[in-house]
Amino acid sequence: MISIDGAPDYLIDKFLSNGVLPSNGAFARMKKNGAYAETLLPVNVASTGPSHVSVFTGASPGTTGMVGNTFRKSDQSWGSPALSSFRHPIEAETIFESAMKQGKKVMAIGGVGLDNTSENRRTDYLHMYPVVSGPSLVLDMIRTDTVKTDINGKVYTKLTTSGSITLPAVFQINQSFQLPLFIYVTDSMHNNANILEPLTQIIIDTDSDLQNGYAASVVPETWTGMAVEKNGKQYNTSFRIFKADAVSGSYLLFMTAPAEVFGYPSGFLQKLQSACGLWPGEPENRKQTTGLISEEIWFEQVDRLAKYSRDLIITGMKEGNWDLLFGYFSTVDDVQHRYTLINPHQLDYNAENGNRIARYAGYIEKRFQMIDAYLLDIMNTAPAVTNFVIFSDHGMIPVHSCLLLQNYFEQMGFAVSKQELTSVSSGTSAHIYINREKIKTDSYLEYLQRLKQNLLSFKDSLTGERVFELVADQMQQKNYGLYHKDHSGDLFVSCRPGYSISDRYLTGVNFLVQNSFDTAMFANQNHATKNFLLNGTMNETGRGVHGCLATVREGQSIFYAIGPDVPRKKIKKMFSLQIAATVSTLLGINPPKNAEAKSVF
Repeated sequence: MISIDGAPDYLIDKFLSNGVLPSNGAFARMKKNGAYAETLLPVNVASTGPSHVSVFTGASPGTTGMVGNTFRKSDQSWGSPALSSFRHPIEAETIFESAMKQGKKVMAIGGVGLDNTSENRRTDYLHMYPVVSGPSLVLDMIRTDTVKTDINGKVYTKLTTSGSITLPAVFQINQSFQLPLFIYVTDSMHNNANILEPLTQIIIDTDSDLQNGYAASVVPETWTGMAVEKNGKQYNTSFRIFKADAVSGSYLLFMTAPAEVFGYPSGFLQKLQSACGLWPGEPENRKQTTGLISEEIWFEQVDRLAKYSRDLIITGMKEGNWDLLFGYFSTVDDVQHRYTLINPHQLDYNAENGNRIARYAGYIEKRFQMIDAYLLDIMNTAPAVTNFVIFSDHGMIPVHSCLLLQNYFEQMGFAVSKQELTSVSSGTSAHIYINREKIKTDSYLEYLQRLKQNLLSFKDSLTGERVFELVADQMQQKNYGLYHKDHSGDLFVSCRPGYSISDRYLTGVNFLVQNSFDTAMFANQNHATKNFLLNGTMNETGRGVHGCLATVREGQSIFYAIGPDVPRKKIKKMFSLQIAATVSTLLGINPPKNAEAKSVF
């Protein structure tokens, strides 16, 4: 099983038709010689967390409890943070649990709900999807007069942070641990066409003594990883030199966000790292938006992670004795969030004299080609008896405006500031929770109906369109597989294509803001709005966002399968809840006990 996060069915169809995806590639091979779905309907609230959990269990969000990427619990205190579908206990059996109970060996290389926090969230072989545990850094540094030597007598000059905003050189984990970094520069020699040339080398160490070696060494145009052990856990980061000016003695060094990595059983992580290297880190979206890293560096991060994901899967296939292997690619999801530009209402649509559309489309096409090639690498490496199921959790909706729902409530007279209600968003959808301590039983129904009618009638003043496709109370949520007695909001809303939802409550920001990551596009906005757009997440201010209803075409997913036990078959319409049962059929086992749909084979 391989998940291609965010791969929309309509784009794969388009790219196969127009030749962007080659006729001898993985998708073309599967379409010709295997099974594929013309339409795969994801669950409602088609976002990474709830969608993957429903694929793994075959059960709807109302059964799994994952009614959104984030949600509240009915008995939690009003001021406490929302719960995460990536961390919260799953209330249904997964395909991984089911397979292991029936004697199959399971390997997972990343995966929602597979984080080793309990026995049923671990597989026989596990590489947990790393968890970001601290901030990334861009360090503006200058040479000092302090020099040190290593055990071989080589001389290093100490660097110190400088600039208008001086950040300490610190490896930080969850605000509870800070490890000072000692950074030096020296010249090494580089063989360029048989001519030795000096090459800047920056050394990173975790103590002040170079006599005992150092933690990492990085030279220009390359990335170098570093691992730190703390309290029995391993954290990975990577370094990249942005600038090295030996004449002025100034340097710019980038450190990716530290991330916790974990493998099971003992030794499995080390085997993977020995073959693939350290976790490269995720692309730094906010730092690209604010200009701290370039677009080129951002794509280097995307592409390094894609290659690493491929290498993990191939290495895992070779290392373990497995019956079911799950792998994961975030690549096309990452790129579409930033670069989906196809809606004329989008703020960037006419930028660069209209040429930005083609440039951004090219970025997206290239990453689909990359994943297609990597899938082919995996297929060609796998044993001949291997069956493949390739799917996505959701598609991607082009978005032109973000609705700050809390701001809207306040302006409409529903007092977020007095804790009457709150919303928890999942991209293009949200659950709305009414505080029953503030809104008493005798006025609750009137308040609920007034709120519902207000949302149903809400229109965008620029387009004249209704913003919401669905406004559902808890009874109506049952029809969409979304009602859970402890997690569902009093109302659930889902936007029409073009809109995303933020659950931030921000003074000075209009409740409807046009999205862009290009600071030139919102240069005339007030400070509060600029700050929101600079710091928005991909599911708030992205040009592409997910979390929609299953019926939205751009949000629909993919299903492809190929292998000796897979029939050649075109499936007219399929549901993501059928994937777990389909995989079970290929494995020759019973489906997970909560599965709600049957195999397509």
